[in-house]
Amino acid sequence: MNISFYLLPKSEVAYVHEEDNVGQALRTIRKKGFQAVPVIDKDGKYRGTVTEGDFLWALTCDYHNDLDTMKKTSVRSLRKRWDYHAVSIEANIAELNEYIVNQNYVPVVDSRDIFIGIITRKAIITELLKETEQLENKGE
Repeated sequence: MNISFYLLPKSEVAYVHEEDNVGQALRTIRKKGFQAVPVIDKDGKYRGTVTEGDFLWALTCDYHNDLDTMKKTSVRSLRKRWDYHAVSIEANIAELNEYIVNQNYVPVVDSRDIFIGIITRKAIITELLKETEQLENKGE
């Protein structure tokens, strides 16, 4: 199965730019209500994922609770504790499954490593539940 079936396009995804300062990134996360968002560079390439925990650890360990200094820092400089692996839009479902079991979402890139969207664990589970229900209904 083609994984693009599950793709939530970039236009519908909350993300931050690695050049954004921490204050901007925190506003995006708070506004959208997510615990983790993709980070892209100025060319649109996927550069990682930043989580609420990354901000918390940076504030307490790196900036010694100095929120004003931290807010002036770019997202690029934050240490990211989780490595959210991306897959190519050309990947097969087995490659996607390798990551979706350990990540809430899997970032998807094109052949030039440009971020084009995400596939959520919820989308995969929802589809599997539909398929299971259809099989059960056929068996009745």
